[in-house]
Amino acid sequence: MTKVHICAEPRCHRVIPFNQKYCDEHIKLHQRFSNTDKEYYKDYNRNKRDQTANKFYHSIAWQKVRAFVVNRDCYTSAVTHQVLCDGDLIVDHVVPRKYCINPLDSTNLWCLSRQEHAIKTMLEQEIASTPNGVNKLKHISRQWWIAQIKKRLNR
Repeated sequence: MTKVHICAEPRCHRVIPFNQKYCDEHIKLHQRFSNTDKEYYKDYNRNKRDQTANKFYHSIAWQKVRAFVVNRDCYTSAVTHQVLCDGDLIVDHVVPRKYCINPLDSTNLWCLSRQEHAIKTMLEQEIASTPNGVNKLKHISRQWWIAQIKKRLNR
């Protein structure tokens, strides 16, 4: 007789083989990156990302603060309030890291989905390219970001 257990997804009671963590329905929610995704991120970190940022995002201090923020926010998007799987979750700086005083300050961090983060990054780049844009980025509130991201999500 083969060993079995219950799917690790909360409120799922499907019985699955012992060598699996999730049932077929929930494994898609918890899959990490495919090999092509991993290669893309390795290439991005090596060749495209600012090396100061790369060093920062791989530091132990950042990993601890990131884990704190993820647990504080219960894996929930600050914009849509949807629970995100770890592969879709990004801990983002409200005031961009290169413009804030303390990049490890958890009050300046929030959880976003990859789609929301892409929208915010695009907006940041647009604002930074305008006259006095860096100063504007330092003073934009969470509520403004939420309104702008929601507006673009609903398009």
